[in-house]
Amino acid sequence: MDRKYWKSVEELKFPAKSQMLKQTEFPSDIKEEFDPNKLKGLSRRKFLAISAATVAVATTACKNYRDKGAIVPYNQKPENVLPGKANYYSSTCTGCANHCGILIKTREGRPIKVDGNPDHPGNKGKICATGQAAILNLYDPERYKKSYVRRNNTLQEVGFTAVYSDLIRAVTEASSHGKEISIISKPIFSPSFAKILNEFQQKYPTTKIYTYEFLEPYAKEKAWEELYPNTPMLEVDFSKAKVILSIESNFLATEGSFIKNIREFVANRNVDNAKEFNRFYAIESDFTLTGANADYRIPLNPSQFTTFLASLINEIVSKHSGKLVNTSVPVSKLNAKFSGFNLEDFARQNGIKFSSLQSIVSDLLENQGKSAVVTGDSVPYEVHYLGFLLNEILGNTKCYRIAPKPVLPNNRVVDFVALSEKMKSGQVGLVINLDCNPVFHFSKDIDLANAFSKVSYVFTMAESQNETAEHSTHILPISHNFESWGDFYNGWGLYSLAQPVIEPLYETYQKESIILSLVDGKMIYDNYHKYLQNFWQNEIYPKSNSGVAFEQFWFSVLHDGVFKLEQIEPQPLVCNYQSLDKIAINPQETSWTLIVKKPYFIGDGRFANNPWLLELPHPITKVTWDNYLAISETEAKSLALNSGDFVEVQADGKKLEAPVFIVPGIATKTLAIEAGFGRKVTGAIGENVGFDPIALLSKENFTNGYVLTNVKIQKLNRKYQLASTVEHHSLNDTFVKDLHKSRHIIQEGTVEEYLNGKFKIHRVEEKLSIIPEIKYTGVKWAMAIDLNKCIGCGACISACNVENNVPVVGKDQVMRGREMQWIRVDTYFSGTPDNPEVSLQPMLCQHCDDAPCENVCPVVATNHSPDGLNQMVYNRCVGTRYCSNNCPYKVRRFNFYDFRDHFANGFFYQDSLRLLNNPEVTVRSRGVMEKCTFCIQRITEARQNALAEGRELKGSDVKTACQEACPADAIIFGDMHDKESEVYYWRNHKLGYFVLEELNIKPNVTYIAKLRNKKQEDKA
Repeated sequence: MDRKYWKSVEELKFPAKSQMLKQTEFPSDIKEEFDPNKLKGLSRRKFLAISAATVAVATTACKNYRDKGAIVPYNQKPENVLPGKANYYSSTCTGCANHCGILIKTREGRPIKVDGNPDHPGNKGKICATGQAAILNLYDPERYKKSYVRRNNTLQEVGFTAVYSDLIRAVTEASSHGKEISIISKPIFSPSFAKILNEFQQKYPTTKIYTYEFLEPYAKEKAWEELYPNTPMLEVDFSKAKVILSIESNFLATEGSFIKNIREFVANRNVDNAKEFNRFYAIESDFTLTGANADYRIPLNPSQFTTFLASLINEIVSKHSGKLVNTSVPVSKLNAKFSGFNLEDFARQNGIKFSSLQSIVSDLLENQGKSAVVTGDSVPYEVHYLGFLLNEILGNTKCYRIAPKPVLPNNRVVDFVALSEKMKSGQVGLVINLDCNPVFHFSKDIDLANAFSKVSYVFTMAESQNETAEHSTHILPISHNFESWGDFYNGWGLYSLAQPVIEPLYETYQKESIILSLVDGKMIYDNYHKYLQNFWQNEIYPKSNSGVAFEQFWFSVLHDGVFKLEQIEPQPLVCNYQSLDKIAINPQETSWTLIVKKPYFIGDGRFANNPWLLELPHPITKVTWDNYLAISETEAKSLALNSGDFVEVQADGKKLEAPVFIVPGIATKTLAIEAGFGRKVTGAIGENVGFDPIALLSKENFTNGYVLTNVKIQKLNRKYQLASTVEHHSLNDTFVKDLHKSRHIIQEGTVEEYLNGKFKIHRVEEKLSIIPEIKYTGVKWAMAIDLNKCIGCGACISACNVENNVPVVGKDQVMRGREMQWIRVDTYFSGTPDNPEVSLQPMLCQHCDDAPCENVCPVVATNHSPDGLNQMVYNRCVGTRYCSNNCPYKVRRFNFYDFRDHFANGFFYQDSLRLLNNPEVTVRSRGVMEKCTFCIQRITEARQNALAEGRELKGSDVKTACQEACPADAIIFGDMHDKESEVYYWRNHKLGYFVLEELNIKPNVTYIAKLRNKKQEDKA
């Protein structure tokens, strides 16, 4: 029987209203008066300025610029540099703790694109949506360009030398008076920089270093230390797990080594080896992207996580102890500890089918040693402890691997509380903030902002404005990662390097150089580059047992971007069962609970001024430009709330006012909100975007999880507009009552049905045409997307934005349905709003052979190429929008404005951001239609290369930007005529289907139907 799918709670509750909106291609209520004043021209002066800027950047490679080491000047052109040809440089992404290997694409000395480094064993050529879009931060016009000093509570721009002189004086004064020099930093993964800091401490003994990670899972670390004392914390290797039980963990999107996790998770989702499919259970309160990919998902209030795990342990130990493979388990001790918890009672009290929980028990027991229990970073200590304990009981420690860890151990929250008190009491003479924002990141009761005011000197080294800089006496601008040298160690034997690919755009310096200059007493611009080389020559090179000279070794590592010294395996774990005596596990009543989560795209808030990332739709709700309090439909109804209603949330005397958004699948009496938003001091783009939930947290939360219980919620008499694209561009037909049921947009089944031959793909018999078909004789391009591997992370959208100069339109235009992304990931729900299943489907131009858009264009601006592409000729387009109206997939995007000028008062027309554009792709103007081109610029380059090499073009010569970025390898592209190609194989796979095949327009994107690993009796 066909299932009914819906895209939002509103669509399910008010189908008539939703249907009316879908049937109106250009809604009348969003029309605007034509204003010629908005059509800004390009003056002669502006044109000359742009030309000069372009020439300046193109010639940056002609310098031996400061702190960057010697490079070959273009007036002695190296053999591998050709005008108009891209160069690629290996480096390391510093956007998060995973430090993925990257390749930076440059044109004439200008970085324009970032992709993963295939030689890096961690991310293996893939990179997340944030890493893709982070290149915009390099060209951010609101970066600090000069140094500043605060005089009379006002920042004054001064030269670097003046601020550096003040820094030397501050260090000398603090040291001579015996006062502490406090250095605060993000986690330090650089072994060379760690050594510099150590040398700084030796020279200035009063120095103390404080490092931290935003929303660090201190509770998880504490739980691990209790069970496995003096043993570094490990993480799950998902390639080894046949059964996964996740407790509020977003391991596919925001937690841990998530790029590696994605690859390992989907490796066991191969439809050609369906017998080996993993099975994934998600227990969560929020609806996470990870939970959306689960075979079974059970919504549960966070206050019940501990009781659930305790009941699960009791069920296994009390009833199935004879089946346990791990013979060292102290069964009697566990029975005594957990006998008060009953799984069947728990299921009844929380409205969960007991059979669902029994299924978890049986699967875990059947897969001992090859299953994994994963707990999310936000949950309390007890949940982590019981999760680790359950893995120990089941022998699942075999599925652990070494996790990335900083070279210098991070400090605990108590250290920052103590630091705040020391600053207030006058014990600290100097604070140096190294590229971090502790004022924003820590709860207000730690009171760092006030504490900084009690210190004579507070120096902040930062790329751009932040809340900590606002409370500093001096600001030193630092270089972007793409302008810097660096090295990184991940903890399991892997070293990587970062190298500069462009001269610093402004008067900035590396933080490493500044600290090093304080050590050796000399401010030399390239001192860190030389120090780094010497460090590698003395510390790394001797361990490599390399048979080549150091210079060759160095350039080899620089070329590859990565060096694997040794494979470090986890040491054997010895469980401290005696720690059970310390832990108190008490059942809790279900009360209103709020959980604070890490955001999907803006990191710790450092990317809050990146418009590409702010406009990237949330993976589940498709909300852009905001965060919100997620609430279930049932609870919203009980409180008379609608999406966009403002509420006041109170927790332990702290308050937050924010809008709610009704999200299917949220647990009862639960609110969920993402942190990183609500920045008050950042660039003009990110200021006051969203709401800051850190205001609700206390220092106790940083110790024991980011879950607030006994929360009070009150509706306010205010509304707030949230820009969600969830119902935009629906694949509709006015004559079809239930479009999904009738048109088979989503096709999915179970593994069991597929293996038994009971699952059949709905295909439409090809109809004869009265028009002679075009015969394609050479390469014909096609794509396949495996819905079993696509997790909906959005990396493809971000990569496409960067590659194809896709404009940002802003929140107002998104609400009008004018977002410009060429790819979208449609979210379809099925089932009930309380506990739905999710189906994710990337949607882009299908490059149909009989494309309906081509027939209606009066100026032939959209036409077909000899190799099967649906093309756009921009300079022909007159903007009738007939093509968009006639596209059944709704994937065409119209430039209602010159959005580079219209967005944020010409934000993208500022000089530095003009350097961001990919010169291989036309920048579209107002009144022009655009869409996915299958990366025609890459196809053209591959064809030219094939001609130059005197060979035929092959489909494997081309990788589209979305394909290259996809961490799950869900996208396949190539020549559909090549019977040896992957795309030919998947196009003809028995699980392959075409969306809207009924229309007989012959799309060239094949979708591989999704299989869920459900037991037959549980099939929904």
